[in-house]
Amino acid sequence: MKTSKGQRQTAQTSPQLLSLSDTSARATFLINMAARLTNRAARIRLGELGASPGQIPILLCLIQEDGLIQKDLVHRSKMEQPTVAEQLARLEKRGFITRRRQAEDGRAFQVFLTPKARAMSAKLIAELERGARIFTKNIPKRDLEMFDGVICQIIDRLERFIEESESRPGRKRSF
Repeated sequence: MKTSKGQRQTAQTSPQLLSLSDTSARATFLINMAARLTNRAARIRLGELGASPGQIPILLCLIQEDGLIQKDLVHRSKMEQPTVAEQLARLEKRGFITRRRQAEDGRAFQVFLTPKARAMSAKLIAELERGARIFTKNIPKRDLEMFDGVICQIIDRLERFIEESESRPGRKRSF
């Protein structure tokens, strides 16, 4: 990012980050920043495929196992139910998925990739992997392995926090 004076601002020089002295707070701020930048970069790289960053987790779940119901997609993608519903509607409109009523439970719909989505799935995965190589270029493998371990621990703790918070009686959403 460029500052108003035309200078390049880095993660280390971000004013928000500089105001955080606690290492844990800095780490969570940087994770959030990386996620936002990853989404912006994905929009740039994946635009020609017709998929948006918010649809990638759903597409990857269906590439791995076609015919999932929406409830399973919510669980596996770690996305909120309304967000999954919205992304499924967009994917269906773009011709990437179809929905079929489930035989066992007529209320549930199974979600399937269309031939169009299957045809672009190899390109999608290749582009995601290419992006990862670009953004991690020249970072030593041991650093990436250490980061992988640390970020997995953080994700586990976040998931536990969310599960515990959502299971409390009388819980209210903040939005």
